[in-house]
Amino acid sequence: MKPVLVTGATGFIGGHLAQRLLGEGIPVRLLVRDPQRLSAALQQGAQIYVGDLTQPDSLPAAVRGVGRVFHCAANVRTWDQRESYWQVNVHGLGHLLDALAQAPELPERFVHFSSVDVYGFPKEPAHENARLQPTGFGYGDSKQAAEELLCRRATEMHLPWTILRPTNVMGPGSPFIERIGSEIRSGLMLKVDGGEAHCGYLDVQNLVDVALWAAHNPSAESEIYNVRDPVSISWAQFLRDLRQGLRGRGVILNLPYALAMGAAQVIAAPYGWLRLRAEPLLHPLLVQIFGRTCGHSLEKLQAAGAPLGRIPYAQSLQMALGLETPPAR
Repeated sequence: MKPVLVTGATGFIGGHLAQRLLGEGIPVRLLVRDPQRLSAALQQGAQIYVGDLTQPDSLPAAVRGVGRVFHCAANVRTWDQRESYWQVNVHGLGHLLDALAQAPELPERFVHFSSVDVYGFPKEPAHENARLQPTGFGYGDSKQAAEELLCRRATEMHLPWTILRPTNVMGPGSPFIERIGSEIRSGLMLKVDGGEAHCGYLDVQNLVDVALWAAHNPSAESEIYNVRDPVSISWAQFLRDLRQGLRGRGVILNLPYALAMGAAQVIAAPYGWLRLRAEPLLHPLLVQIFGRTCGHSLEKLQAAGAPLGRIPYAQSLQMALGLETPPAR
């Protein structure tokens, strides 16, 4: 059995994916910058190659002889300079594809983790065939550019590919849960328009289910899929459930969308002018996340027969909060 390459295994999604593969007895190869950030299980059980997507010479050895690639590595910060997003999310992907093109044999499938941020936060749910326009945000625009690059280069290389566009991924160790949770416990949390927008809840193990399906299913080749759990959870419900689970005492401030966006633009403006790396307390991307729908269409993934929602919302949230043990596979 050829090893499976996972990039970004020191991150949230990549770490859970690599752990699942290892648990299923699949040879796992990890491309990481700092092996010490890996879990003990991955350090002991996986093949580890030290490399950096921004350093092309560090990549050829890691990709040689792999059967499938799960490309999870990305700059996913909610505040950064545009060039920083491009360096990893676009140019880094290009370097990885260059290394694969030079390998003696191409992998059977390249699964690329993108984001629903490519849609730019429309008011209504988007389908995968929606025409993409510049989002105005470095992360979403870099993910658009990465998708375009992969489709073009993979076609030239005859490399089978699948693109996944996850929504807001939750689970044990989720940066999303940790960040919001800290405000829910004792800080100040923003709710936009009463929290009516769909929060796009997606359990990380449910995302892994779809990724493994996409890596092996012939019908998933050369396809792009939105991925979320098949439940309708609003931000109001999610924040309420999270507050109850954490027994939080923080303040949840509700603002109309226009007022929240105006405040965000004023607060963020000096950070943008001065090109500060520190993230402002409030900026337009955060307002878009909480004020526009993340419940994008699942019709295509459902029609394809992908596994969806194995772990239900209530159980997922309990596991994310450390109040319940994940079920054995």
